Amino acid sequence: MATSKAADNSIAFINGRVYTINDAQPWAEAFIVDSNGCFSMIGSSADITAQAKKDHIITHDLDGEFIMPGIHDAHVHLLMSSMAATSQIRLPGQGLTMSSLADELKKGKCLCKYGHANQDWLYAHTYMVEEFDRKALDADFPDTPVVVRGGAGHSVFANSEALRRSGYDLETEKDAQGAHFIRDPETGHLTGEMAENALSKLMIALPQPPIAHAKRVLREGQKMLHRAGVTSCQEASANTLMLTALRELEADGDLKLDVQTHIVYAPDWIGEEPSETLHKLLDEADEFKSIHVDTRFVKIILDGVPLEPYYTQAGLKEDGKVDESKLFILNVREAIQKYDERGMTMKIHCTGHGSTRLTLDAFETTRKANPNGPRHEIAHCSGVHPDEYARFKPLNITAEMSPAFFFRHPVTKASGGLMDWDFDRMRGADAHVTIGSDWGAGAEPDILPHMANVVDTIGEGDRAKGGERICRMLTLAGAEAVGREKLAGSIEVGKKANFIAVSKDLSKGEFEGVSVLKTWFEGEVVYEKP
Repeated sequence: MATSKAADNSIAFINGRVYTINDAQPWAEAFIVDSNGCFSMIGSSADITAQAKKDHIITHDLDGEFIMPGIHDAHVHLLMSSMAATSQIRLPGQGLTMSSLADELKKGKCLCKYGHANQDWLYAHTYMVEEFDRKALDADFPDTPVVVRGGAGHSVFANSEALRRSGYDLETEKDAQGAHFIRDPETGHLTGEMAENALSKLMIALPQPPIAHAKRVLREGQKMLHRAGVTSCQEASANTLMLTALRELEADGDLKLDVQTHIVYAPDWIGEEPSETLHKLLDEADEFKSIHVDTRFVKIILDGVPLEPYYTQAGLKEDGKVDESKLFILNVREAIQKYDERGMTMKIHCTGHGSTRLTLDAFETTRKANPNGPRHEIAHCSGVHPDEYARFKPLNITAEMSPAFFFRHPVTKASGGLMDWDFDRMRGADAHVTIGSDWGAGAEPDILPHMANVVDTIGEGDRAKGGERICRMLTLAGAEAVGREKLAGSIEVGKKANFIAVSKDLSKGEFEGVSVLKTWFEGEVVYEKP
């Protein structure tokens, strides 16, 4: 009986400039993808063409294009970003004032592809609103809760109705560990601007969209990742809604992306659901595992961000001790040990010298108790004390560098050294390095164009060397970080046929103006540039 799994259903790709990221065979011209979506033969165009004729299989001419493995994005917020891009109001990122905010919110309704998925709540995104006071929104929206997320996702501007529905006391709300409330200087009342752990009540109260809509926006987000050349990613804030939607997308045959889901342990506001259900989800994670979804991952945000006006990163005090007032949780050691024993990889968000040191200390304690435990990660690595770089390799810790769009960015320069992605020191310490877009803080999940800002540094002045190192960080190093190096990350026989065609030769460090021309997932075209 005829079947699409027969040998003659393979496809041969010839006449490419194939950069394999395989040291044993760094370059090739052609390859064959079998009916299971895996590479079955790699070599010259002549050899592949001869094999294709012998097996009577279809041949695709790559026409000299630069081909490399699909990108592994080490840090995305897929559901959050997909919702923001399709179903929520998008406001100007800079210079938004109170006088213009209400007008922008009213105009913004028509910018949403699918309309509002949050019942009667208005939900929008910006970076900063100058001199925010909830009373200015109350006049235009007296009965409608309004939430504007800002500060790279770490702060919120809310009107009175949103605060009331979320359970805040507008006059006497108490401070809490890691919470950052902006209060009226005369009365002490909440202005509606708040950051970090202060968001907990609001983000849990915010209505969740139905599963069908979550699936809808995840399909859109998947397309956006494919446009950026991403075929594998680490979701950095997985919750129950997302895992349920991914499970159904998998069952529908619509998931064309390998997703490693870091389920939120803490704080609850980044997971947008109570800690109790998030911890239960971690206990039941295996139930959501599938071919394309790996649930062996945990996320903790330990401190905030070194961005104005909050500066909520946990630094070191003069005595060398951690500034614990900036920490979001105080039991990170216990959490790491608990999930390390289960074989789950921890991704710990750290942006300050203090939080990074504390996390490395916790990993060191855990390694002594369980020397053969899984590889863990520190997310962002923009605030690493010079004394700490040498600790990453012996502790088997991945240095996940993100957000890529902040590398050598004006905001980075203006931080006074608080945001420093020191690839030189990480490479000098022989640390395992991956790169993430931190999609959610940026409008698009692009990584490749931003590598132009660091390619010379990573290559020690040799652009080609920098290109080679970056390509490895974006592919095989990512697969190694999540334990999938035998399945993906390079173009090798037996591995999944996830690959991209790119407009420039990235192995030479040509990142300026680069674009993804085509993306294949398991041998199937999932994106083609118009």
